[in-house]
Amino acid sequence: MNYWVYHYLDRYIGIPLIFILKFFEKIFFRKNKNFDIKKILVIKLTMMGDTILLSPAVKALKEKYSGCELTFLCSKVNYDIVKMWDFIDKIVVFRFDLFFKKPWVVFFQIFQLFKERFDLAIDFEQWFRNTAIVAFLTSKVSVGFKTPKQFKHYLFDIFVPHVKGRHEVLCFCDLVKVVGVEVENKNLFLKIDKGAEEKIRSLLKNFGIEEKKYVIIHPSCGIHGYYRQWDVEKYAEVAEYISSKGYKIVITGNKDDIQIANKLQKLISYETLNLAGKTNIQEIVVLINLSKFVICGNTGILHIAAALNIPTVAIHGPTDPNKWGPWGKGHFVIKSDLDCAPCSYLGFEYGCKKRKCLDSIQTDRIKKVVDILNL
Repeated sequence: MNYWVYHYLDRYIGIPLIFILKFFEKIFFRKNKNFDIKKILVIKLTMMGDTILLSPAVKALKEKYSGCELTFLCSKVNYDIVKMWDFIDKIVVFRFDLFFKKPWVVFFQIFQLFKERFDLAIDFEQWFRNTAIVAFLTSKVSVGFKTPKQFKHYLFDIFVPHVKGRHEVLCFCDLVKVVGVEVENKNLFLKIDKGAEEKIRSLLKNFGIEEKKYVIIHPSCGIHGYYRQWDVEKYAEVAEYISSKGYKIVITGNKDDIQIANKLQKLISYETLNLAGKTNIQEIVVLINLSKFVICGNTGILHIAAALNIPTVAIHGPTDPNKWGPWGKGHFVIKSDLDCAPCSYLGFEYGCKKRKCLDSIQTDRIKKVVDILNL
């Protein structure tokens, strides 16, 4: 389903449906809140990067309720991240993308979840309303965010303010805190796949690239991330500078990023390894883990690198690095100095269509960071 169609439906159908469900709840039934927590549903359907950022909260949740069955409701978008966690008992891939083609599949999945009757459902989505509806229908008690102007909190039994400017890792920790979970270890979690590591080590060896002797440039911010995406010509200039110091450049991306990756490769005079569309998430994780550092915009790759403690050079235009920047120490944030930046709060609303904030970021700022990293 087209992202903006989904967004439109979620708003103009989701909001009325929320109020209808709330109305009928007050008239016809009450939830039984006196219970023992034995079955927990965690919901996060969007954003690979967000999913990585909630790993400390979900891990702490499982440790607190170690005897419970923890089910994670994800989508095709973030499934590859969730399956890297060893603290999830069951993963359900929700196929809301089939809503128009095969709507019975979606309703059957909701029915199956309803039959589970989870004791607790925690919706980690910041604004999608369909997830609040799922949490409401399938659990005895539901928890989620109260995000300004999104209205989804009306369906939750317990809600927590989603705070603008507060890092998303901490916001996710706020959600589990209200059910008695203190997140002491806030380190991001990813598990390296041994098979993927063997494959990538072999690939790098075949191309004569040594571990920690290459830099990853991830030029794309996803199919819907144009307004967060730095100019490919500037990435190329930085790549030239890094290559001149004797380091290899490895370009990464998925199948939707092939065009921009190919353009970047053509602009670089030095030999580069372009792996856009040729690796899965597990293999990209290994590539990042073996690299010297990563240069990218505000995208999932940024948070993978942070989870692996690999230095990142994070280029932020319309998005707030205080909220979406790399988590942890040893990273470098390059942000616009324009007064209007950052303008995006939830990641889909932008103040203009011209990317002035990103255009204001010049290559010399990234080159200075490269020098700091002692290449």
